[in-house]
Amino acid sequence: MTDLNNKEEDQKIYDGPYEVAGLNLNNNGEIFKGILYFPPKQFPKPTPLIMYFHEFPQLFPLTEIIKNYKYLLDLGYAIISVNFRGYRYSEGTISLASQVSDGLKLLKFAEKMAEKQFFLNNDLNIIAHDLGGYIALLVCAQSPLISKLLLISPLLNLKTLVEENGFAKTLNYINNLLPGNISGIENAQKFIEMTKNELSKKEFQLKHAIKNLKINHLKIITGREDKICPPLELGIIDTYLPSEISLKKSIIKDMDHDPFEESTLFTIKKEILEFFKPSP
Repeated sequence: MTDLNNKEEDQKIYDGPYEVAGLNLNNNGEIFKGILYFPPKQFPKPTPLIMYFHEFPQLFPLTEIIKNYKYLLDLGYAIISVNFRGYRYSEGTISLASQVSDGLKLLKFAEKMAEKQFFLNNDLNIIAHDLGGYIALLVCAQSPLISKLLLISPLLNLKTLVEENGFAKTLNYINNLLPGNISGIENAQKFIEMTKNELSKKEFQLKHAIKNLKINHLKIITGREDKICPPLELGIIDTYLPSEISLKKSIIKDMDHDPFEESTLFTIKKEILEFFKPSP
């Protein structure tokens, strides 16, 4: 991990007004990479933190992901984005187990940094997209560190998607057009069988994770036109979410699974700001 503890000002790296640090997190001898952006200097440390759990496949550079949430930096949040093991430049191969383990390792890193007064230990949060939403729910069932969890187009129906005939075609498409982007899916059928086996275990089943969530606030943003994980799939949240957890849902008209329309992105931004705005 890049040493953040005793850096003089002239040793720090900035991207505009934001202090930046690269992260190399070791999990079982394998490194997964990330990047940390601090908010502008007008927000003194310790700051609240948002960790971003990425989609499958993870297509965009980490700096681009964070800049998409620049408005949260300007609200006073630090942001960490990582490539879980097996994705892009990180070592290892992907599985549900490795991604959950990496998520928990990232939370432990955040906790240690909070102890060193970089982050507020009562304001550690997650934004998760697509498969990252599934992973975040599993992680937050095992750790009490997260205050707010925001899911954007989460894959709540992972078991159904993995069992569909088209999933093997998706994996082959990724292997052919994005070679090396994901390690561990080269043999599509073997990866599918491994994932099915993982999903047969209680620790990777969503209903058990939702029952045991240890967060304070949950918000879900999804699209009415999402064909990969339709809004109907949110029923599992309504059924199993503990009553003491605050839940907000925003189902956006005309939004598909991966939104690109400017008006939709503006609505999503508005919903995110509403969820993360500081308490008066």
